Amino acid sequence: MSMELSEVNVIKETSFPRGWQKAAAFIEEEGIFRTIGGPKEGFPEVIERKEIIDTCQMLIFTGEAITQIEKGVMHPLFPFRQKQLEAYCHQFTTKYVENWRQLPYNDPHKFKYLYLDRFLYPIDQLEAMRKNLAVLVKEQISSNRVQAITWQPAQDRYNDEPPCLQIIQVIYLGKDDNGQDKVDLRLYWRSRDINAVQANIICLNRAFQHFFLKPNHCQIERWLDYSSSLHCYQDRLQDLHKAAWYARNENQFFIDTPLCPYPYNFK
Repeated sequence: MSMELSEVNVIKETSFPRGWQKAAAFIEEEGIFRTIGGPKEGFPEVIERKEIIDTCQMLIFTGEAITQIEKGVMHPLFPFRQKQLEAYCHQFTTKYVENWRQLPYNDPHKFKYLYLDRFLYPIDQLEAMRKNLAVLVKEQISSNRVQAITWQPAQDRYNDEPPCLQIIQVIYLGKDDNGQDKVDLRLYWRSRDINAVQANIICLNRAFQHFFLKPNHCQIERWLDYSSSLHCYQDRLQDLHKAAWYARNENQFFIDTPLCPYPYNFK
């Protein structure tokens, strides 16, 4: 077992797909190999082991990257395609959660958790965020208390599949020069597969827009996305290499140039 410390990286980008590619490149070039796992729920004698190459990264998106997130623009080598993205985003709707909750616990189609379920049950945290943000907008003040969490100790203290996303936090920034209310959106992930990052962000953005941003007429100024463990599974390293070096010359990344036309063709 490796005693190495995971390398730490901060990426500031105005291009959503380029930011993801830089994160993939950092994993390939600076990541450390680590064996993760633990006892399987219900079978403490079974230790599941997974080989990953691991980093610790913060992705900071501003400007055009926010627009690209809203439009669902993805890197050409991101493993999701449009149909898969829409299917995943459907999991962030109340209708999907209601149907999911009616499935029996041992149903093979039932995931251990849904992010939206954790935010809505047993307490509707998103409603609280909407109402708290409304007060901040009305009073033109800020706060660091507008947040929601997924971790539920009763379920997750020995859960072999606890939520990866842990905390979402909204910081109200006030009005810009055009009178538009702006927010700083911050997310904390305990664990993150690089192959899920763009879909995570796009679908979460849709949910956030619906539940608390649009009702308060707020727009995102910055998306700050921190992953305590941003990694790639060892059996996917070949695909990671292709993504890291797509349309790239050494350390120059050419997303959003004629080498990689915008918008992308999802066929």
